Amino acid sequence: MWLVGRAAAVFGLNRQEGMDIEEFERHWREDHSPIAAETPGLRKYTISIAHDPEESRYDGLAQLYFDSEEALEAAMDSEELGEAAADLTNFADTDDVLQLALEEGVQVEEH
Repeated sequence: MWLVGRAAAVFGLNRQEGMDIEEFERHWREDHSPIAAETPGLRKYTISIAHDPEESRYDGLAQLYFDSEEALEAAMDSEELGEAAADLTNFADTDDVLQLALEEGVQVEEH
């Protein structure tokens, strides 16, 4: 079943030079995520940390889900997401961020 309608923003992040993966993950989960969670219209927020960061293009991915493309666009212009973006300088390499705006298409719902 192809379920369409929700919009997603995906961000690929790498840690700052000299930061170990544990500190990167700790800051992301404990400090950054509560800031990002305040984004208007946000329905779901997940982060995924690479199993082997030395072999991965990105140390982690954030996935932010919204009800529509319009809600995503409004969130991207919000003060709250601006605060989350500003916090990236505390743990992420801001010169190397993957950013994608996507339409979600669920292939398999939970079994």
